[in-house]
Amino acid sequence: MKIQGKFILFFTMLVILMNGVAFYLFHSSQRTIDDYHTSFERFIVLNQISQQTNKVYEAMNTFLTERTQKELEAYAMERKILSEEKDELLNSVKNEANDQTVTNYENMIESFLLECDITVQAFQRQDINQYSGHLNEAAQISAFIQETTLTLINSELTDYRMFYNQMEEKSTYLQWMGISLFVSMILFSLLMAFWFSRGITRPIHELAAAAKKLSKGDFTANRVVVRSRNELQLLADTFYRMQENIRGLIKEIKQNSELDQLLKEMELKSLQSQINPHFLFNTLNTISRRAYIEGADQTSELIESVAALLRYNLGNLAKDVTLKEELNIVREYFFIQQSRFGERVTFNIVADEEILDCMIPVLTLQPIVENAFIHGVESYEEGGEIVIRVYSDQNDVVVEVVDNGVGIEKARLTQLLFNDRRSISEKRQGHSTGLGMQNVKKRIELYYQETGTMTVESTKGSGTTVRLNLPYTKMRGDEQLA
Repeated sequence: MKIQGKFILFFTMLVILMNGVAFYLFHSSQRTIDDYHTSFERFIVLNQISQQTNKVYEAMNTFLTERTQKELEAYAMERKILSEEKDELLNSVKNEANDQTVTNYENMIESFLLECDITVQAFQRQDINQYSGHLNEAAQISAFIQETTLTLINSELTDYRMFYNQMEEKSTYLQWMGISLFVSMILFSLLMAFWFSRGITRPIHELAAAAKKLSKGDFTANRVVVRSRNELQLLADTFYRMQENIRGLIKEIKQNSELDQLLKEMELKSLQSQINPHFLFNTLNTISRRAYIEGADQTSELIESVAALLRYNLGNLAKDVTLKEELNIVREYFFIQQSRFGERVTFNIVADEEILDCMIPVLTLQPIVENAFIHGVESYEEGGEIVIRVYSDQNDVVVEVVDNGVGIEKARLTQLLFNDRRSISEKRQGHSTGLGMQNVKKRIELYYQETGTMTVESTKGSGTTVRLNLPYTKMRGDEQLA
């Protein structure tokens, strides 16, 4: 969820919660007020009935005294009001607790109204005996109504006291509940605010720390993990990709720098002969033609091989060549050494012709062959052998240089591979390139971006095997393809 959506959700939940609490408190207060009004209305109804009973009795006495139509109509009006209040009594006062009392109360009101009507009718007929008897009866019932009214009011007061206690307890409960809800809302708001802010600030702090490390050149900062799917996750992923790209670029620059340094080293070592290449080539060509004219064919071939070897070694050392070109120059080296040592050493090349178009760095095989000859079989009086095998292994090209020489001790092998500069400075006799095994190994790793490898297996007295595992790449036009 996006940050904007989180804030909208948070404030929506907060507003809903606050409105819910306010509605609950309002509803509880309104119900308490309604109960209070209902209880208060009961007092009013009972009081009105009591007073109206007196008004009916007084209106009847006034009529009996004045004997006018006006007073009779006043009596009828008061009687009608009492009858209506009696009906209201049933709806407002009557409940399960006072059902019998209210029923008797209603019957007394009806009897009172009936006695009043009979009294008025008897008075109008001038029936003195009946008139006076029912008048007394109406007075007694009126007194009973007053007493019953007081009884019902006392009962209502008792209920009202209980209701008041309940209302007070409920008010206290609502008060504490309101305080609790208020505190809970504050805590909830703080918790949600902390959760939202932590989800935003924590990745920002981590990104700031990673950026600070990056600004100091430290590219080892761990990846900032953002679990929520929002803008911060995109920012963290983009920052991590940027860091990886910078790290890759620095690594590539470092590798190119090392490769350039190795190439310069190769160029310097190739120029250590202090001989003008053109002068050397022209001189060798002159000697070769003179030997051919004089009939020294082998001498001519030997000189041509030396010229080819020197021309190859002193050429453009930054270019890439095919495996076939490397094998051809190694053959020239083999021919020169066989011319020197005769049958003491034999050389063989066994290669798969279909993969000889594989591109490799220049001067990759010759330093290995030189090392095999000088450190392996040069000291043999007879039986020395160096074999080059080239074959494919899945998507790789494997080149093996195998000799049956004296082998290399473990310490010496480590020196050749990892401390080659000192070994070269100590013993360079016989080298035409002046390049060591470490140089070849490093150039292979840089050229193939560490997908190419060079391994050396050697046993003291049993010979040495140098194995190159190279990705099969070939050149098509100006583009190098894998």
